[in-house]
Amino acid sequence: MKIDESNYISELKRKNSKALEYTYSKYVGLVYKVVFDLLKDTASRQDVEECVSDIFISLWKNAVQYNDNITTFKKWLVAISKYKAIDYIRKLRKAQEIVELKEDTAISNDNIEEKIIQTDDVNTIVGIIKNMSEIDKRIFFKRYILNENINNIAEYLKLPRTVIDNRLSRGRKLIKNKWEKLMGR
Repeated sequence: MKIDESNYISELKRKNSKALEYTYSKYVGLVYKVVFDLLKDTASRQDVEECVSDIFISLWKNAVQYNDNITTFKKWLVAISKYKAIDYIRKLRKAQEIVELKEDTAISNDNIEEKIIQTDDVNTIVGIIKNMSEIDKRIFFKRYILNENINNIAEYLKLPRTVIDNRLSRGRKLIKNKWEKLMGR
């Protein structure tokens, strides 16, 4: 089936991936502009792109909620984009405030993290976390800085719990190894 202006919304509601591709190509510029305008002073380019991606994932998951009797699709998508971008601003500011906490802030109750914290070198750990991939960085900040439940993190990131557990395990090993190298151990 050919996706075009006349059927992309109905096909998007039916979870036709070609409709998502069509919608993305049609509206990515608009969504990017909305997000960039709101995040330009707060976020990196990578954060903006991640937010845009999250908007299209949200669109895919919630397309059935669109009602053309209430507003146009374009206005609905702009509203979703604004709300997601504002949500990103809140999360980024919260993460930034937490990173700026005093050095005696604990990252975790796990043994390696406790040992590292006892050395009063939290900034080193935060620096290591900041150099992780975006997804791992989010997971670590949510788990060890914001102290969020692993199930909630998995739900928020739309990933299986096992993926989160594996990334946390690998990340803890990475932190331990890098920290030990930096400390000359």
